[in-house]
Amino acid sequence: MSAPAKSSSLIVGIDLGTTHTVVAWAERDADPGAIRVFSIPQLVTATEIEARPLLPSLLYAPLPGEAPADPFGDAPFAIGEHARRRGGEIPGRLIASAKSWLCHPAVDRTAPILPWGAAEDAASLPRVSPLDASARILAHVRRTWDDAFPERPLAAQEVVLTVPASFDEVARELTVEAARRAGLSARLLEEPQAAFYDFMRLAGAEGLDALLARSGGEAMVLVCDVGGGTTDLSLIRVAQGAGAARGRPEVSRVAVGHHLLLGGDNMDLALAHLCEPRLVGAGEKLDPARFGQLVLACRAAKERLLAGGASSGGAGSAASTSGAGSAAPSPPDDAPVTVLSHGARLVGGALTTRLGREEVEGVVLDGFFPEAPRDARPQRGRSGLVAFGLPYERDVAITRHVAWFFARHAPEARGPTALLLNGGVFRARRVAERLAQVVERWGGPPLDLLPHADPDLAVARGAVAYGLALAGRGVRIEGGAARGYYVGLEPPAAGGPRPAVCVVPRGAKEGSVHAAAGRTFALVVGRPVRFDLFASDDARADRAGDLVPLEDDRFDALPPIAVAFDAGDAARAATGKQAEVRVQIEGELTAIGTLDLACVEVDAAAPRRFRLAFQLREDGRGARAAEAEGGAPAERAQARPHAAATPGGKRLDEAREAIERVFGKGRPDVAPREAKNLVRELERVLGERAAWTTETARALLDTLVPSARSRRRSADHERVFWSLAGYCLRPGFGDAGDSARIAALAPLFAERLAFPQEARSWQQFWIAWRRIAGGLDEPLQVAIRDLADPFLAPAEQRLKKPKGVKPEALDDLLELCASLERVPAGRRSELGAWILERTWTDRDARLWAAIGRLGARVPAYASVHHVVSPAAAERWLDHLLREKWQELPSAAPAAVQLARRTGDRARDVSDRVRGEVERRLAKAGAPEAWLKAVREVVAVEESERAAFFGEGLPVGLRLVSE
Repeated sequence: MSAPAKSSSLIVGIDLGTTHTVVAWAERDADPGAIRVFSIPQLVTATEIEARPLLPSLLYAPLPGEAPADPFGDAPFAIGEHARRRGGEIPGRLIASAKSWLCHPAVDRTAPILPWGAAEDAASLPRVSPLDASARILAHVRRTWDDAFPERPLAAQEVVLTVPASFDEVARELTVEAARRAGLSARLLEEPQAAFYDFMRLAGAEGLDALLARSGGEAMVLVCDVGGGTTDLSLIRVAQGAGAARGRPEVSRVAVGHHLLLGGDNMDLALAHLCEPRLVGAGEKLDPARFGQLVLACRAAKERLLAGGASSGGAGSAASTSGAGSAAPSPPDDAPVTVLSHGARLVGGALTTRLGREEVEGVVLDGFFPEAPRDARPQRGRSGLVAFGLPYERDVAITRHVAWFFARHAPEARGPTALLLNGGVFRARRVAERLAQVVERWGGPPLDLLPHADPDLAVARGAVAYGLALAGRGVRIEGGAARGYYVGLEPPAAGGPRPAVCVVPRGAKEGSVHAAAGRTFALVVGRPVRFDLFASDDARADRAGDLVPLEDDRFDALPPIAVAFDAGDAARAATGKQAEVRVQIEGELTAIGTLDLACVEVDAAAPRRFRLAFQLREDGRGARAAEAEGGAPAERAQARPHAAATPGGKRLDEAREAIERVFGKGRPDVAPREAKNLVRELERVLGERAAWTTETARALLDTLVPSARSRRRSADHERVFWSLAGYCLRPGFGDAGDSARIAALAPLFAERLAFPQEARSWQQFWIAWRRIAGGLDEPLQVAIRDLADPFLAPAEQRLKKPKGVKPEALDDLLELCASLERVPAGRRSELGAWILERTWTDRDARLWAAIGRLGARVPAYASVHHVVSPAAAERWLDHLLREKWQELPSAAPAAVQLARRTGDRARDVSDRVRGEVERRLAKAGAPEAWLKAVREVVAVEESERAAFFGEGLPVGLRLVSE
């Protein structure tokens, strides 16, 4: 490998792919034709190192006693080719598709959840988060680069990191954070654009001129990039320059498609589902770890069977490309698919079948590239190819997604003038031809199938070409923001669609600040507020400041931003009253490809800037804001429907005064009964508790908590304190300041009760912590279990009880512990086993309700990696199916929670057990919706969560002038 010169900085492109990672580079002053690929050193066996252009984006955790070489500091994992090989041999120890996990909102992407589906008792298995897995791959790249070029460390170069064009803002921020953890500062580039930059690099000026000539002076290029985890669609317009640019082609990105978690991984899954019954027999299934092996084996077979006969494309119509491209060796007629058993060292321990080439092409062509007319739409079925916890696209027909994308963004055109294909699947000539033929049959102009030299390397090379274009050495693709961004406002008092204001218009240039000119808003400060954000890729041209109605088919909701901004007025803040400042909204698409929003104070001598940013640390409940510049710390919050107006003025002041009388500084005119009757008094002032909004409840809590020490005045004070605190903070999240409120209450758990002889106080204590369980982090939930377990475990466990603690209301304590979803799955399974033992002699329906919560396949608030194993759920269901359900009102609901179908092999119970549950539910006359939840993959209805999640936050902005 030739070393770079020492004089100028380098431009380095990194394609952090789902399947492979590729690195390319060039001198900053080089021509695009001088781009080179960096061969990445990696382990190819336990002891051998090779430098290869493709680094498999895989991490393998070696078995105890297995000691591969670690020349790159990757321990406790191996990364690259050796990881791929060993991961195919040893089940359950391979981390794959980390990039796909980065865009999965239902899990904590910063928690150590991978390898997905690992056994609860695999204590020695190292685990990492999707974020850290991505960072480890990038760190391997950095270390190997620095070893190869010690005088040109990667961190000192200009790094361009590619992402799917459809990645949302949180996934982009996480990608930037992964690079930062690897010691890199990177600029983001959309992968379809990178592929087109590589095409322009190869075609040169003459090739672009020829494209325009064949297209009649203007080309509309459809870029279809089918990677390992995603399908990325973009429309790129190429036209002759005008004015000062006359004679030079102008290139702009017109549109970007929705996020599609659909790619080579789905094809591998389809082939694995085809092979599975051949290996284990009809009706049987492999466990998640061995099924993962089968998916890898099918991927290897697919790559062998589809590798030959690839077309590199070429000028002219799709029909004319069948003879284009250089000759390639013919692929074999079939390939073996082998899954090693857990005892694979024994003779006959492997399961083997074969996949034929025609069979694979049939699955890929008919399933993923079927015929699709221009007016086709993706099907919205109730089942799809799902596995390993990833929410893959329901309709796997890529051609239907392509047709829908083009119809939405080019409604006046019958079809594109050119097609650029990227991704390993298009190495197969028949696949490339099928998609080209589908597009050509839409009836548009003759289709120009553009050449692609190497789809595995194109994106990394294109990233370098983009960096060179920024430096003035090549044509730059214009286009700016692929989506417009909007902030939702309060609904009109008279009804009608909710309005939103455009803050960053579609097509906004990188680095340009957009202000909602002519619109002044009232920003509530001094208390937590929420900003609902929306994105739209609709072709209409909204400008910054435009008010538009929110329509479901045009807008996608983004994670909301919630924050408490400093009111800037100590006296006003001390009274607890909210304040408003007049602001304008500014938005910017940053140079690195992320979104930056701020509210800027107007009519002020020294205007403050309240900056907003997305949360990176996922807590399973939404997003937060960054600290306001010079303002208060940010808080986390969940996106919820906006709440009704808060009772304010005298009524709320009167309620606060009632709390202050009881829990404030000792006052001689407060009768003892006032503490006992406080809740009744608050309901007299504010109305029944059930009607209190989140804002009202939190306002009461904020008055109560500063006087927490006053709960020790009497048993009534203590009982009422916990009754109010739990009720007003339920379910522990949902308001922008809830994490700070939880932090204020958390130390009180260790103090327990001042009047421990009072059973009713213990009851309210346990109920309060159950109500706010959704806001408690894992350490606090584990601490609660540590205290509770000696009182809940069977006597034979002989757990030592803490000195001086004699809790009452143990049934309420049990309900609390069953609601702690962030406790490690192994300990939750242990608690379920203890409760199950009690059901043999105790007919209390609450026991099965607790088991249902512990074994639920879909958590109420936690990340799905906390779900207990299917084996544990099946053990509990086995006992539940023997119970007399007519005597247990909790039996049927618990069965639904335990057997609900998710489509995730790592969480679902077996088809046999699920079938038994469905039959039992039908016999018991259960609602059809319950049967469907067991039979099919259906979303959890909002009504099913409403009682737990409570009400939502108010919207933080209202329009006051135009």
